[in-house]
Amino acid sequence: MSYNTIDDIKDANTALGHSWFDAETARYHGSSVESEIIGGCYFVESSYRELGDSDSGKVFRAVGASPDGNVQYVSGGDTFDTADAAREYIDGILSHR
Repeated sequence: MSYNTIDDIKDANTALGHSWFDAETARYHGSSVESEIIGGCYFVESSYRELGDSDSGKVFRAVGASPDGNVQYVSGGDTFDTADAAREYIDGILSHR
């Protein structure tokens, strides 16, 4: 399955009973979606460097969504200093498909 929008992924994730995009979860993690859908199932997300600490700065991660709506960090949640670096990581995955 390929997703066209972040809302498509949100809907599928919520239908599973998961809370990746829940407002309270996002607020605690300081997480925000930082890109459009890449390759039908990936996107870049930012979050607080230190969980729950808004003063710790931001890091960026590559995130993937499975066809059933499960969402998880790609490569164990490796962090990147910029959104562009996370996107380049995703582009590298896609180039090897």
